[in-house]
This record gives sequence, C-alpha cells and structure tokens, in this order.
Amino acid sequence: MSVHSRTLIGVFSLAVVIRLATLAVLLPEMKPDVDPDSYRSLGRNLAVGKGFVAVSLDGRELPNVSRTPVYPLFLASLIRVGGDKLGLFLAAQCVLGALTCLLTALLASRWLSWRAAAVAGMLVALDPNSIQRCVDLRTETLFTLLLVGGACVLAWRSERWWGWLLGGVLWSDAALCRPVAVGLWVVALLLMFVTKARWTWYGAFMIAFLALVGAWAGRNTNLTGRWFVSTIPTYNLLIYRAAGVKAEETHQPLETVQQQLLADCGDIQFFDGRERFASTLRTYRRTAMYILSSAPFLAARQAVVGWMKVLFGPGARGLENELNTTGRSARWWPLLYGVGLAGLTLLAIVGAIRLGRNGLLLVVLSVYFVVLAGGPEANSRFRAPITPMLAILTVASMATLRKKECDTESL
Repeated sequence: MSVHSRTLIGVFSLAVVIRLATLAVLLPEMKPDVDPDSYRSLGRNLAVGKGFVAVSLDGRELPNVSRTPVYPLFLASLIRVGGDKLGLFLAAQCVLGALTCLLTALLASRWLSWRAAAVAGMLVALDPNSIQRCVDLRTETLFTLLLVGGACVLAWRSERWWGWLLGGVLWSDAALCRPVAVGLWVVALLLMFVTKARWTWYGAFMIAFLALVGAWAGRNTNLTGRWFVSTIPTYNLLIYRAAGVKAEETHQPLETVQQQLLADCGDIQFFDGRERFASTLRTYRRTAMYILSSAPFLAARQAVVGWMKVLFGPGARGLENELNTTGRSARWWPLLYGVGLAGLTLLAIVGAIRLGRNGLLLVVLSVYFVVLAGGPEANSRFRAPITPMLAILTVASMATLRKKECDTESL
C-alpha cells in the first residue's frame, strides 16, 4: 500500500472513530423524534411516495418550497434501507464527515506534502464543530462533503473537461443541499481565468450545474408560477436580518419580533395557492427592505457581527434543541476554542499569502460562505463548509509547499 493510501486511510479512520464515539455518548440524550427544519418529515414523506411535503406552521401538510431536495432524499434513502431511525441517520453522517476529512487531505496534497496534507485532514477530524455537525440532523455534513468533493475535482483535474463536468455535478448537488451555494458558478468562473482553462470546459461545468439546479427551479415554477430555487433567501432576509434590526431598535427579543413578523406577513416556506404565495412573497420583500433601509448602518454592523460568529463562534449550544437535557458546558473550553479559532484564522491568512494564486480556490470559497452567512442568523454551524479550506490554508502557512505549486499551470 502506498504512503498516499495509508495517509488517507489513517485520516479517515481517526475521524470516523471520533465521530462514532461522540454519537455513542450523545445519542441516548437526544430526542428520538427530533426534526429540525422539517428535513426528517420531508425525507419520511419522500420515502413513502407522498412527495416533497411537510407540516406547515398552521398544522397542514403542504408542499415545501424553502427546502431543497438533496438532504431530504439522503434521509429518504436511509429510511427505505433501515427505517426511520435517528441513530441510522447520524451514523451515516459520521461516515460522511470522516470522508470529508479524507477529501481535505487529498485536496491539501495538491499543494502540500502528504505529511502536511495529513495534518490538514486531522485538523478537520479533531475540530469540535465539525464533529458536532455530524450528530446534528441538518444539511451541513452532507453539504460540506459535496463542496470539498467538487473542489478536489476542480483542483486536481482542472485540465480535463470531464473534471469540470464532474465539478458541476457535485456543486449543483451542493446547491440543492443548501441554496446559499447557488452562486458557486461565479467561483468556478474565477477559477477558469486563473487556470487558463478553456471556455468549453467551463461550459461543461455550467451544463451540469444548471441542469440539476434548473430542474428543481422548474419544479417550483410549475407549482407556484415563479422561477426560484428556494424561498430561504427571502425568508432569512425578513425573519432574521430585518427582524434583527427591528429587535435591536425596539429593544425586544429577536424571537418576539420574528413571531410578530410571521403573524403579520405569513409564511413563505410552504405553498398554499399561487395568488396567496405571490402576495406573501411581495409582502416579505417590501417589509424587509423597509426595515433594512431605515437602519443601514445597524444592518451592516449586525452583518459584521455575524461574520465573527461564523469564524469564531464555539458552538457551545449547537445541539441544545435536539437534546433532552442541556447540561452546563465547561466555562473554559468555549473561550479557549474561540481563541484557537482566531489563531488558526490568522495562520490561514498567512497561508493564503504563501500559496498566492494557487490558493485562490480555497480563499474565494471561504470568503463566499462567510460573507453570505453574516447577520443575526449566523452561527458556528455555517463554519462547517469552510473549515476544510481554513485547515489547508493554516497548514500551508507553516508547511513546506510542493514545488509543483510554483508552476503557473497549477492552482
């Protein structure tokens, strides 16, 4: 067995053992019927052939137009194989999280020695937030795997047309896992200029990317009469960003303001007739823009605070809503973890400088997700997709770079 294979297997083995051990400790304390963001309900309904429907806020079972299909389909496939079991879902996520650590090492080896690449993979394997996300029934673990998988293909096979095609498939799946990734075609476009790839290769990426994303947008169009991938951006604009501004202005709790806005404006996460949906959508946008335009500096400040939460938030309460009991966490580790994250971020900046144009893919992906995750809704959960990128850049700041990274044809 080659040293490369042993490195990857070692990183994967360490990561999966840590994650499964964490699951074994936490699973008895978790609510067996946990269903954050209706993902489990959507997966259950897909598994029995009822379609992409879930229970809305008013208790009716309606088509969902805010969630995207990849994660619910993942859960549906597990339900068909082993039943509707929380332990099964989370065990599968532990394996996916370990695969992400393996892919992190593989991606890092594009520019670093295999020993340094293994360190990058192990940083993700040992990262408390990345471990916690594997036992959280949300999209981040699967999304991160798809994102890093696409980055690996584009980094290692940017000189092949099929590499761009496969990258488009993986990143379109990522976009249908979390709609925030719909703009990844811009990242691929920048990458094309840096690598001097052919336009036809980028065209292959766009064909794959738009085919899947467009098919889902077509479903929403057929249902609602409007072309969109998800209502989540509009929902977050009002229920989090605008609500955050209003909450601070009126000195009310954020949850109180959110409930008021939902009562006044309705809910756009579920579809209940074209006319009603269109009216609610207009109300959301008009109300959000009115609130945000009335206090632009406050909105900007909250966005910056959100970026800090994404980068440095310890996530001490990340599973609070999924556990039966919430014990008091140690006072020292969140602070220590936050300081460690700040140090790693500084090292990542140094690593980005060292890699130069070769680190563009990692830097742009990191900035992309941090910026879009800013605001009152931001938390450590949104750091999961960029943790592999930051880990590689951190190690690059201290490790010896491969000679190949100086080649103008490399990334």
